[in-house]
Amino acid sequence: MLEFERNPPDPQPLAGKIARYASQVMHAPMSVVQEAPLPGLPIFLARAYSFYEVDIAGRTCLLMTPTDDNDNTGDVIKHVRLVEGQTQFTVILGLPALSARDRARLIGHRMSFIVPGNQFYVPDLGVDLREYFRTYKASSTDALSPAAQAVLFHHLLRRNERATTPSEIAADLRYSPMSVGRAFDDLVAAELAVSEKHGRERHLQFRDDRRDLLDRALPLLRSPVRSRKMVWGGQRRPRLLLGGETALAEMTDLSPPRLVTYALAATEWRSFSARHNYREGDAQEPEFAVETWSYDPAGLSDEEIVDPLSLYAQFHDHEDARVRMAAEQLRERAVW
Repeated sequence: MLEFERNPPDPQPLAGKIARYASQVMHAPMSVVQEAPLPGLPIFLARAYSFYEVDIAGRTCLLMTPTDDNDNTGDVIKHVRLVEGQTQFTVILGLPALSARDRARLIGHRMSFIVPGNQFYVPDLGVDLREYFRTYKASSTDALSPAAQAVLFHHLLRRNERATTPSEIAADLRYSPMSVGRAFDDLVAAELAVSEKHGRERHLQFRDDRRDLLDRALPLLRSPVRSRKMVWGGQRRPRLLLGGETALAEMTDLSPPRLVTYALAATEWRSFSARHNYREGDAQEPEFAVETWSYDPAGLSDEEIVDPLSLYAQFHDHEDARVRMAAEQLRERAVW
C-alpha cells in the first residue's frame, strides 16, 4: 500500500494528485493501492479505467480513474453503476477536470467524484467540498440560457405554480412562448426538469424540492447583468427596479453603495433612455447607474426591487468577501 506524501514517486499522476488533495482537505493521509480489475467486470471497463483501493478517514472505498478521454458523462454514469454492482465499497470517480454541466449531472445522480484541487463530493461520507472549478474548454452549454434561468427562478419563487406551459410562463416573464419552449429544452437537457405533452400542450415539471433544485442548478447559474451604465441627465430619477449592490444592501446587512443602481431589460435601454433624455458616459459625477439584464427583471418581481435569486446569481461568486456573504444571506432567507 502506497502512502502519498508531499513529493512521492508518482507512477499514476491522477491517483497521486487525488490522494494529496484528499489528504489536504481531510487533514489525514489517504492511502492508495492499485487494484486488479474486479472479478466479473466486463473487459471494456477493465481497459477503460484504473482501479484503486483507497482509505479515506478510516473508510475503504474504490477509486476508478479513466485511462482515456471519455467525455460522454452518460456512459460514465452507466460504467460507475456497473462497477457498484460488483463491489460492496463506495465507488468514487476520479477526474482531472469537469465541465459545469457534467458536474451538475453527477451531483444530480449522487455520483461520488473527486477533481483534485477543485471538488471532493462523496455523499456517503458526508463530504461536499467545492473550491474553484477547472473546466475543459468552456462553452455556452456550461450555463443555463437567460430564458431557462428565468423559468427556473419563476418556479423557485412560486411566481405562478399553476403555470406549466410555455404560453402561461411566457406571459409572466415577458418572453415569447417560443423562447420559453427552448428554455424547457435547456432545463430538460440539464436534468433539472422533465417535459411531458398533454394533448397539444407541453408541460414542465421540476424534479426536486426547491432547495435541492437550487443546489443542483448552482453550477449552471450566471449573472443576469449584461452591462453597467453610468447615467446622468433627465429631469428625475427613473421608475425602475432597484438592482445591483443597492438591492443587495436593501435585502441584507451589506452597507449601501454611494451610487444608486437600477435594473432594466437590455432590450429596453435604448428606448427608455431616449424617452427620458438620460445619457451615459464618463461624467465625473453620474447621477445613478443602470444595469441592463439579459432577461426582464420585472418579470420576476412585483416589488420595487429585483428578485433575490437573480441577485444571488449575480453576486454568489463575487470577488469581495463581504458581497459573497451578503449573497449567501439571500439564499438562506429565500422562501423555501
